[in-house]
Amino acid sequence: MKFAKKILIFLIFIFIVVGCSSKEPPKKPAEEWLKEGTQYFQKKKYQKAAEALENAIIEAESPDLAAQAQLLLGDSYFLMKQYEQAIPSYKEYLNIYPDSPDAKRAMYRLGLCYYNQVDTVDRDLENAELALKTFTQLKEKYPDFAKENKVDKKIVELKNLLAEKELYVAKFYFRIKEPASAIKRLEYLVKNFKDTKAYPEGLIMLAESYVDKPDKAQEVVNLLTELAKTKEGMTYLGRISSVLAKLEKVISKK
Repeated sequence: MKFAKKILIFLIFIFIVVGCSSKEPPKKPAEEWLKEGTQYFQKKKYQKAAEALENAIIEAESPDLAAQAQLLLGDSYFLMKQYEQAIPSYKEYLNIYPDSPDAKRAMYRLGLCYYNQVDTVDRDLENAELALKTFTQLKEKYPDFAKENKVDKKIVELKNLLAEKELYVAKFYFRIKEPASAIKRLEYLVKNFKDTKAYPEGLIMLAESYVDKPDKAQEVVNLLTELAKTKEGMTYLGRISSVLAKLEKVISKK
C-alpha cells in the first residue's frame, strides 16, 4: 500500500512538472539529467541545475530517482530564493519519503520557505501560519535537529506575530462597531497564544468586553488573577484591578 501511494504521488508530480514545461527537453536517461543537475548544483549554477533536475523528474522511471531530483530541485530554488517554486518539491519529497534521513532537512527548508515570505501584521499571514505549523511538526518529530537549528526562536517569533495580528484585527472590529467579531478574535488569541506579548492586552480587552456577560465572568476573573501574578501582568495592574472589580460585581449579582 505504501509503495502504491509513492507511485501515485510520483505520477502526479511528473504530470505537474510536464505541464509546466515550456518545451520538449532533449531525450536523455533520468540518471544523466540527475548527474548533470548535481554537477551544476555543485558549481552553484542553480538555474541550470533546476532545469536539468526537472528533466530528470520527467524521465524518471522510479519514485526513488525522482525523489532525489525533487530534493535537489527544492534546494536549487531555495538557494535562488525562489521560495514559491521550492515549496512543491519539498512537499512532494516529504509525501513520498517522510522518514528518510533527508526528511528533517527538507522539512526545515520547507518551513524556511514559508518563513522567508512572511509579511507584516497588517497583511495576510498565511505564510506565518504555514511556517509555524511546519516548524512545530519539525520540533515534535526531530527535537534535536530543531534545537540545533534554533527552531524554538522562530516558533516564538511566529506566535507573537500571529497573536499581534489577532489583536490588530480585534481593535479594527471595535473601531467599526462590530464587537461580536472583535470578541471572537480575542477569544482565539487568549485560547491559542498565551505565551505571547499580545496575550495580556488581548485578555484585558476580552475581560472588558465580558463585563455584561455573567456566564463568562468567572472564567476571565481566573485568567486575570493568574495574569496579575506574572511579570507581564504587572505592566497592566491598574487595568486588571479595574476590570476585576467590575467583573466581581457581575458575579455577585448572579
